[in-house]
Amino acid sequence: MEMQSIDDFIESILKDKGMIELDPEVKAELKEDMVKRLTDQINKAAIMQLSEEKTAELNRLIDDPNFTDEKMTEFMKNSGVNLTQVALETMLKFRGLYLGTEG
Repeated sequence: MEMQSIDDFIESILKDKGMIELDPEVKAELKEDMVKRLTDQINKAAIMQLSEEKTAELNRLIDDPNFTDEKMTEFMKNSGVNLTQVALETMLKFRGLYLGTEG
């Protein structure tokens, strides 16, 4: 998921929550925290979708010091997980929880 789209998404949540006139420093810190939380949730949701075989393979790869973020991204793209769907579902849940509309 592109960082710009995540930033725009977080900005829209803050706007919908009525938090548009925050101190710029406070807003930047809040957005940074929200982006981190959302990214972590998307990553966790994607990993949870892996097959047992892919999970075992990932566990082996993570121990390799040469397994970079780029290699992780490539692994996930080739894992059979629909990353776009996982990201969208996670973003909707995140939005619902943040705005208090998740029931």
